Amino acid sequence: MTGQSDTYKKEFEFEVGERSVSVSATKMNVFYIGVDNPVEVSAAGISSNDMNVSMSGGGGGTIKRAADGTFVVNVTQQTRNDEFAKINVSAPGITVAKDFRVKRIPDPVPTLSGKAGGAMGNGELRAQQALIPTLDGFDFDARCNIVGFQIIRSAKREDPEFSANKGGKFDEATKALVNKAKPGDIFVFDNIKCQCPGDVASRTLPSSVYKVQ
Repeated sequence: MTGQSDTYKKEFEFEVGERSVSVSATKMNVFYIGVDNPVEVSAAGISSNDMNVSMSGGGGGTIKRAADGTFVVNVTQQTRNDEFAKINVSAPGITVAKDFRVKRIPDPVPTLSGKAGGAMGNGELRAQQALIPTLDGFDFDARCNIVGFQIIRSAKREDPEFSANKGGKFDEATKALVNKAKPGDIFVFDNIKCQCPGDVASRTLPSSVYKVQ
């Protein structure tokens, strides 16, 4: 040890990473009316408790924090093509807004025994008890209800028979028509009215046509 100290000059290069915020709908980049839309919000190096998250824009949306630190968005109005619901995030050094479209739940498919029309066995058709609205590929916990429909039985050398059914479950008149089913008959479920979560009024679904084998 000499007790001597030396001084050196040297240049160092370093990078400062820009803080980034991620706002993503857990299911998809769309908010749906009538269901809880889970959302994850994260910012690099920032605690979730230090972030202020809010909603603005179209869609009549609200956002609340869930127990697990994620968020739940609820919306009430479908946005137009030039309109968005916005998730706003602010934190120390960060202000971010991300756009989301708002849509109603897609139309369900009316089915019997899981079939949306087509050929059906005589016994299988007679065993049906209700017209079921099926949301194929919709990754949310949502259930639509049939409000009513008209059933038409068309048989060879016979006049068509009609019956109006209230609700999705077959009433006695509908059951009576279905119980007449024989090979070659055609059954049409028409004017199908359905209501899904968030719907103010019922919507009309496409007709389903079954040919009895």
